[in-house]
Amino acid sequence: MMKKYSILGIDFDLEPINIFDELSTIDFSQGIESQVMVLDEALLQLSFKSGIIVDVGWYPAFEKNGEFIINRIANSCWEAPEDKYSVGWDKNKLISKIKKAIG
Repeated sequence: MMKKYSILGIDFDLEPINIFDELSTIDFSQGIESQVMVLDEALLQLSFKSGIIVDVGWYPAFEKNGEFIINRIANSCWEAPEDKYSVGWDKNKLISKIKKAIG
């Protein structure tokens, strides 16, 4: 059954089996310098019954010159993501790429 989940203040209709969301705690209205201590490699993970995992992290962790990496993982194949996107410090672009990764 689909449910509404809010990620970064945007409602998504999802049917995940597991959600880990630290991404939504980031305050994009602040400069990156004030948020760098929460920019970790494990920020968002959505696991679905289909076996698809959408994983979002900041690389390199805790570095202001990093970027968000969004991976769409199929069949537990972390070494070769089905899709991979990168986004800088831009909330709207990040949301767009997460939507694309979810499908």
